[in-house]
Amino acid sequence: MLGNAVYPYFLKRCKSVVATDMTLKEPWLSELDVRDTECLTATFTQLQPDLVLHLAAETDLEFCEANPSVAIATNATATRHIAELCHAHGATLVYISTAGVFGGDKDEKYTEMDPPKPIMVYGQTKFDGENYVREVNGAYFIVRAGWMVGGGPAKDHKFVSKILEQIGEGRKVLHAVDDRFGTPTYTHDFANNLFRLLDTDAYGTYHMVCGGSGTRYDVAKEIIAICGRDDLRLEAVDSEFFAAQYFAPRPRSEMLVNANLDSLGINLMRPWQMALREYINSEYSHLLPDGVRRDRDGNERRSNVDRRQASDLELGKIDQRLLVDRRAIKLKP
Repeated sequence: MLGNAVYPYFLKRCKSVVATDMTLKEPWLSELDVRDTECLTATFTQLQPDLVLHLAAETDLEFCEANPSVAIATNATATRHIAELCHAHGATLVYISTAGVFGGDKDEKYTEMDPPKPIMVYGQTKFDGENYVREVNGAYFIVRAGWMVGGGPAKDHKFVSKILEQIGEGRKVLHAVDDRFGTPTYTHDFANNLFRLLDTDAYGTYHMVCGGSGTRYDVAKEIIAICGRDDLRLEAVDSEFFAAQYFAPRPRSEMLVNANLDSLGINLMRPWQMALREYINSEYSHLLPDGVRRDRDGNERRSNVDRRQASDLELGKIDQRLLVDRRAIKLKP
């Protein structure tokens, strides 16, 4: 989800970009399993990168609980090796982490100063990965995201797509939990804001989520409103309703605030409701009543416009300062 958004932005603004994955589902991908230390080392030797965006992770919470060794190998051990290779090659490391590192017992939003207390395997292994990055590589950005939104029908397998899929299937009654709180993160806003962060040498840990917060119920309610489906009934349930399917422990609250971005004056993340509307208009226009997408100014867009082209055209609308030339990015201390 996130790589699909990040790659086109960096491709247009960097001299050379190589994107890798375990499975080659896109023509722009090269094969690499980050758990394969030998191949990982060879890749660094071949590419000699000055910036590494470490997006690879095992993010399925239930799979992580059932297969902790795989979660450790992917989220923690591989991250340590990547941090060591970045240090050896003098490369800046961007490690994408998660709100799941927190325990969920705080009533207010978590800041970067709050101590993580993971309660599930996924959160623990991501926190272990964070600590490896801090210990090994001085030139790093650890960036925590919230409830991820993005990727479109082909790549989005998270909550938003599940609600939209049910709407597309003709469901008349939808259920969403109202006892878990979090902050959505739109992948394209994340990619944009990441450029502003990389234009600094303020290495450290950052939250990068959309503005605001809410429950899964709140997000589902907004989706229904965006789709103009007053005929649907949304029922609030507690987490026990989905306990059999989603058995991994989840924090009561994963609400984050971008305190460190605010302190630098580069928090460009929009309210989640605005980002969600753009996402649905761009990727799920077939579910809208009039069959066309509309931008933030209410102008119609044909549904076959490529999302990457549209995102580039809209870049200036979000903030002209986001047009960062590759030569201005300070990648090394």
